[in-house]
Amino acid sequence: MSQQLLHQAAAAFGFDAETLVFLSNSSNEVYRFVKNNQPHILRMSAKPAAYVKQIQAEIDWVYYLALNGVRTSLPVHTSDGQLTAVYSQQEQCYIATAFQMAPGCFFDKSDPQLWGPSIFRLWGETMGRIHLLTKSYSPADPAARRSDWGRRRITNPYLHQGRYRMLTDKLEALEDVLSSLPRDTDSYGLIHNDFHPYNFHIDKGELTVFDFDDSIYGWYALDIAIAAVHAVWWGPPGKDRQSKNKFAAHFLNEFLTGYSLHHVLSAYWIQQLPMLMDYRNICSYFWWLDAWNGDESGLSESQQAAIAHAVMLISKGQRFEGCDFIL
Repeated sequence: MSQQLLHQAAAAFGFDAETLVFLSNSSNEVYRFVKNNQPHILRMSAKPAAYVKQIQAEIDWVYYLALNGVRTSLPVHTSDGQLTAVYSQQEQCYIATAFQMAPGCFFDKSDPQLWGPSIFRLWGETMGRIHLLTKSYSPADPAARRSDWGRRRITNPYLHQGRYRMLTDKLEALEDVLSSLPRDTDSYGLIHNDFHPYNFHIDKGELTVFDFDDSIYGWYALDIAIAAVHAVWWGPPGKDRQSKNKFAAHFLNEFLTGYSLHHVLSAYWIQQLPMLMDYRNICSYFWWLDAWNGDESGLSESQQAAIAHAVMLISKGQRFEGCDFIL
């Protein structure tokens, strides 16, 4: 992100640009800054101007959840009372959004206060509360509405060739199944869609969720599956298959115990979790290789091993388990 854009965003949100610290760059560029002696987050999104409506819908939902007891990172207004600042540079639109920084820190497997049964239940309880609240939520502006779940478009030609074609076929088959799933009010609504351990902070037994940028109208069970996949990626005590599978069962038991305090899914949806976890795993593969140039020598050894293992599982008609598919 150019210094010019960052200084413009700093002026819009009323903070000193010299306090900016770069944090990450995946779907957006994310920075930390200081305002009124408190840490905040600046998110810079390279999106079409029309996407402003999507961000407005995201923020409207975040405010609704916060007003109803969910701990979230609240958005910050610009000096003229707006929630976004939009800029154009070299024919690219950039949308700036700022948020209060969540108190606390990320999970830590070595600290029982930051990872373990109590955190899994709290994580589930937070998601259950969100799903309950979304049933009574109506966007303030009907024209500013988050998108519904849709099929993923794989535009990279290298992912439609050779053994990779087997993976795109697997994705399409899973999407066929998802397309046929019910979309009633008890199973489908506005979900976070990326509620993993690096999108919440833990502070004195409290959990604050943030980064609703991927939120969509989707299945509540999909939100649970996404949490489970990432918990099993990063959380097991061991890397062997048995340890990961044992951890997955333990995690889901604790998570669903907390979740059911606010929202209950039928047995039908619990039975869909393994399939939905498969779906998240394979979507993550395509996300990481979206801009891949087709040169396998440029992939790390772990990525090449993951690809080979995934192809083997698909060829045998098996599902992905634990960290089988991590890239």
